[in-house]
Amino acid sequence: MRAVDKGNSTKVYAKYGDALVDLTDRLGHYCSYCEMGVNNMIEIEHVHPVHNGGAELEWNNFLLSCKYCNTIKSNNNLDRNGYFWPDLDNTDLLFDYTLGNDVLIIKTSLSIAHQEQTKRLVDLVGLDRYPASGKEPTKADKRWRLRDEALILAKNSYNNWCIVKDDIASPARMVFANQIALTSLNGFYSIWCKVFENEIDVLQEIDKAWKQRYANYKEFHPGTINRIIRPGGNI
Repeated sequence: MRAVDKGNSTKVYAKYGDALVDLTDRLGHYCSYCEMGVNNMIEIEHVHPVHNGGAELEWNNFLLSCKYCNTIKSNNNLDRNGYFWPDLDNTDLLFDYTLGNDVLIIKTSLSIAHQEQTKRLVDLVGLDRYPASGKEPTKADKRWRLRDEALILAKNSYNNWCIVKDDIASPARMVFANQIALTSLNGFYSIWCKVFENEIDVLQEIDKAWKQRYANYKEFHPGTINRIIRPGGNI
């Protein structure tokens, strides 16, 4: 799950729908939860549901969501407590992908408390709904299929990368790394990072492409590989 930086907004919105252009300009047309690219009908999602006392018109309570994540989440969280959120936490550290069977899993390297908190987020928006998994998606819910297709595309890109990656002198090498990064902008940022996790040059191109175009959050303490935890965040 891509960690995002919405920044601050001084605008006063008469209707929460008025914030859509500002949000998509900042975050892109992607679901903040499942990471699916949403070209049409992306929705503004109230992190703290208005039904449960959340602010209807405040920028800090907005994220972008696909119809499926938004519908499943509904009013089921009382507030922000007890969950990780992509606008507060380094949510890209929460999940892994088993490249053999294309299943989203919670990282076992997390503390037990953080695994439980991640599981609550998974359940809240139904991220683990797969056919024949015991948690069936609806017929209309294609998040699982698009995630698997993104994984297949990323794996094929990796196989092609392996043909050129050791040819350090070739100018085509970094051109291809950049093309992989641009392809990753179709959606599912975390999958591309997982597939190329051991390919530093490609990872840097992916992060550069996303950060230049959209407001990813991936900051490190100077001179270390330790990630900065934002105020209000838990990981």
